[in-house]
Amino acid sequence: MPSTTEPQLNVEIVDSSFAYSGFLSILKVNLRHSLFAGGMSSIITRELMERGQAVAVLLYDQQRDSVIMVEQFRIGALKDPSGAWLLELVAGMVEEGEQPEEVARRESMEESGCTIKQIELIGNYYVSPGGCSEQIMLYYASIDSHGLDGSIAGVDHESEDIRVRVMPWVDVEAMLNAGEINNATTLIGLQWLQIQKLRNSL
Repeated sequence: MPSTTEPQLNVEIVDSSFAYSGFLSILKVNLRHSLFAGGMSSIITRELMERGQAVAVLLYDQQRDSVIMVEQFRIGALKDPSGAWLLELVAGMVEEGEQPEEVARRESMEESGCTIKQIELIGNYYVSPGGCSEQIMLYYASIDSHGLDGSIAGVDHESEDIRVRVMPWVDVEAMLNAGEINNATTLIGLQWLQIQKLRNSL
């Protein structure tokens, strides 16, 4: 019968250095880590993209049964057959000294021009832990979307060029079910909303 005692898992950083620092920072790390069978691994080298903590907000207008999304250029989708402009949830990075909920409110105003009424946490998750430190704290917020559809938003000094989309839930759900939502945070948020609707929670 296998042992039920979990081994203590540790990581030993041998050394680290920045391989690149720009819009993104890449850290080169030499390390050892615990093995499930016991003992430590040999020294391995990994590159870590340092991103820190981010916040995303699923904006929903209950009165209009509509989701507010933002459309903008994304370098990571440069080779996507459908183009490099993605439909996403409002999102932004947490700066030093900021609280995540503050960022959710600030980004909602900057990226979509709306003021949050009520807000609740959906969850916190790593985006791509195989090589990136970024975590996203995902919120749900109710808002009034009147007059927002088609408006242009964003912060000039961050080179943001954002088009606001107010989309009826029936259209969003059709896109979701057809596999047309192609970024993880938006997919997670919309599936959460879909579950809440099935439960008649919203």
